[in-house]
Amino acid sequence: MILNFKTKKSESDASASVVDGKLILSLPDAISPVVWQMDLAQAKASALEVLHDENTGHHVLKLKTPKGETVEIAAFKDRLQAVTGLMAASGALENAHGLIRPPAMENTGQITTHSHVQIKQMKKERNKKWLGAVLALVILFILFTLWSATMPKQIGSNGAYAPASASIDPQTSSGVPVSADAFLGSQ
Repeated sequence: MILNFKTKKSESDASASVVDGKLILSLPDAISPVVWQMDLAQAKASALEVLHDENTGHHVLKLKTPKGETVEIAAFKDRLQAVTGLMAASGALENAHGLIRPPAMENTGQITTHSHVQIKQMKKERNKKWLGAVLALVILFILFTLWSATMPKQIGSNGAYAPASASIDPQTSSGVPVSADAFLGSQ
């Protein structure tokens, strides 16, 4: 005799995602269907759990906050649906990769979140500041190069260029070799 075992597949429509630092949980299979959101920046050490309510017989998906508060998210008729909602939230948090903590900017002591467009604008402004600094250095280098290239130069007795600031004795500029003592004596 061949036994056919069929596993009951959960066809839950529960879904969750993390958008702009918020966990958005959609639970259409709940007794009262709900779309719920939680700001992840404010719920750093919170826990989601499924508990059985003895009074109603329902399984309840709850959030426990660090302050000890318990927030009921949704009630389900059976445990499998509640756990499916919990796992949807877990999957969204696991796959968030950097989206859990929204970009923040300190502004008068308060942390304010920004949209992706605002973040791109802030990055462009930061890049413009760096571009301005680099451009200023390049301009200074070019000006220094032009200044040193346009300094007046004199041709020495050996035909090489000598800076104008170098003192040339007219007696020694004729190209006649002179001893060091004679040169120093003439000064």
